[in-house]
Amino acid sequence: MPSSNLLAVFNPSNYWRGGHVIIPWQPIYQQFQIPPEELVLSDLSDPASTPLLAQIDRVDPEDPSRDTLVFSLAEAIPSGSEDYSITSAFVKVDRGKPIPHDELGKPSLEVVYGADGQERGVRLVNSRLIIWFNLVPAPENDGRNWFAGSATSVQLDHQEILDQFQAAMGEWLNQDPEKRCMQVDQIQLMELPYSESPSYQVSLYDRSYRLVSHSSGPIRASITIASEPFDYNDLEPNTGKERHLTCQLYRVISLYADADYLIEELFVKGKPKGEQDGNHAATDAINLEFAARYYAYMDMSQQPQIYQNPNVPDWFAVGSSFEPYAGYGFATDVHVDSVTYPHDVNDRRFSWQLLPGKSAKCLHLFMRCPEKNFDSRAGQYWHEFIYKPLKAEIYQESQKKLTDIWDEFQKQLSESQKKLIYTWVNSLPNGKSRVNLSDTFQKTLNFQRELVNTTFKAQEVASKLGVETQKQFWDNYFKLMQKTAR
Repeated sequence: MPSSNLLAVFNPSNYWRGGHVIIPWQPIYQQFQIPPEELVLSDLSDPASTPLLAQIDRVDPEDPSRDTLVFSLAEAIPSGSEDYSITSAFVKVDRGKPIPHDELGKPSLEVVYGADGQERGVRLVNSRLIIWFNLVPAPENDGRNWFAGSATSVQLDHQEILDQFQAAMGEWLNQDPEKRCMQVDQIQLMELPYSESPSYQVSLYDRSYRLVSHSSGPIRASITIASEPFDYNDLEPNTGKERHLTCQLYRVISLYADADYLIEELFVKGKPKGEQDGNHAATDAINLEFAARYYAYMDMSQQPQIYQNPNVPDWFAVGSSFEPYAGYGFATDVHVDSVTYPHDVNDRRFSWQLLPGKSAKCLHLFMRCPEKNFDSRAGQYWHEFIYKPLKAEIYQESQKKLTDIWDEFQKQLSESQKKLIYTWVNSLPNGKSRVNLSDTFQKTLNFQRELVNTTFKAQEVASKLGVETQKQFWDNYFKLMQKTAR
C-alpha cells in the first residue's frame, strides 16, 4: 500500500458542509489493492480513527468501471474553492475489519416478485420516505398498462404526497389510481441524416423493466434497472457506415438514509445486434446521446405554484398553496428544456423534457412547506447534490492537479518575458538607419525600465499565487488537525 494512503475531499462551497461523498471504486482498488470487505475509511483529523460509514455498490455487473464507493463524513468540513482546487479534508484508506453498523435507520429495499418469478416492483424505505416503484406496466393486472418505471406511491413521514388532499382526510382506497411520478415515459435519440423525422422516439411507459442489480448499506439503498431492449440505427463515427444496435435505457435510483429525496442517473447503452447476451466486454457497449422526458400525475391543487429560474434551467419546483402544502422538486445536470402543465389538459398531469446528453444525473425531492419555500429548497438541493457536490479523489492526483496549474502559469510567464525581450531587441537602432542617437537611447532605456518593472510585477503575481495557494492549503490542514490537539 502507498505510504500516503489518503483521499483528498473537496468542498466547493463558501461554507462548511457535511454529507455523503461518491467516488469511482475501481481506481481506489487499483491504487491500494484493498478488497471491498476489508476497506476501512477514517477521518485524518480523528485521533481515534473511528471508521466512517461506507459502502461499495455494483451498479452494472457488465461494467466494473461503474462500481461506486460511497462514504459519509463524520463532521462538516471547511470551505475550499469553487473549482475544486483546494483540499478541505483528508480521509485515510486502511485495510481492516469494518465495524458493524446499527440496522436502525438504515435504508432498505424489498423486491416483490410475481407468481411467474418476474420482478414486479421495488419498495424503497428510509426514516422519511416509503416509495413503491413499479417495474411492470400493469401492476394491478386490470388492463391499465402505462405505469412502467414509475413510483405510484410516495409517502413522506408516513403520509402520501402524490394525492395529498385525499391522504390528509385519511383516505387510502379512494386515492386517485392514476397517481405516479418519476416516470420516464419516452426518450429521443438522434435520427439518421436522411430520415424524414428529426429524432427517433421510443415510448417506455408500457414496457417492463429488468432489475439489473440492487444493493443496500448504511448510507443508501440502490437499484439499477434496464428497459426492454429496442432497436436503433445510427452511423459509426469512424467509418460513417450505418450500424444496427440493440439498446436499453438504464436507470440507477438511490435512496439515502434520512433523505427526503432520491438521486437518479440515466444512460442509454447500445450493443451491435447479436451482442446483447451479456458475454461481451463493457468496451463493446456504446453510450448513446439521448433526451429523456419525465411524466408525473400529482394532485398539487387546481392552481399549483410552479417555480422556475430562467437564469438556471437546471431545476424547478411545484407546490401547493393549500394545506398540507405538499410539493415536488426536480434538478438535473443536463438542463430542463421545458416544463408542460397541464399535460393533455389535465390539472394533475405534468411533463418535462431534458436536453440531450450521454448521461443525466437527476434529483427528485418530496417536501411539505407551510412557508411555501418550495423554490429555495429545490434550488439548494440542486446546488449541493447536482451542481456542486462534495467530491473526493486519491491524494496524489489532487497534488498533481495543483502542480499542473503552477507549471502552466510558469510557462505563460516565460513566454510573456520572451515576447517582451524580442520586442525590445527589434526596437534597437541599426547602423543602416539615420536616427537621433540621443532620442533612441532614451527611448530604449525607458523601454528597458518598463520591461524590468513588468517582469518584477509578473514575478510578484506568481509569488503571491504560490503563497496564497499554500496558505489556503495549510490553513485548511491546521483547522482539521486542531481537533486532534484538543
